[in-house]
Amino acid sequence: MGRSSTAMALALVVLAFIECEAVTRYVVGDGRGWTAPPNITAGFYDEWAANKSFEGGDTLEFGYNGTHSLAAVSKEEYDSCAKVSSFADGTNGQGYAYQLPKKVGVYYFICTIDSHCEAGQKLAINVTSTTSAGFAMWSSPSPLTSGAISMVLYTFALFLLGH
Repeated sequence: MGRSSTAMALALVVLAFIECEAVTRYVVGDGRGWTAPPNITAGFYDEWAANKSFEGGDTLEFGYNGTHSLAAVSKEEYDSCAKVSSFADGTNGQGYAYQLPKKVGVYYFICTIDSHCEAGQKLAINVTSTTSAGFAMWSSPSPLTSGAISMVLYTFALFLLGH
């Protein structure tokens, strides 16, 4: 391999590692997951999100046991716990992953089951940066993150450069 090929291969490896670090996956509620009282108190999700820095492209994993739902809503719907259509009905117990849009702003999520929202099962996420790459939304968790896919593509490119 020539010097320029080696330099290019090294640059691709560095870019692959940078891409792998660009997107952060957050498990909403940490060990408690996406749940309603008595497992949480009102304001639990506000406290959970308060010490985190969210970027466009980051993934929120809403994991739960039991019956819950997930709806992305407006500020008004969030404040009033409006009964809107959910994009994720939680009867399968597996949860869902949502990739934050690559746009600065506040994004609101609620559970529309019974009075779960009124009891505190709602979340506001403030996206403060858009440096991460990403898609608008996933309907379920993916075993391959965009970083892992990029790593595979970069490795393939390295293989091609070597031959």
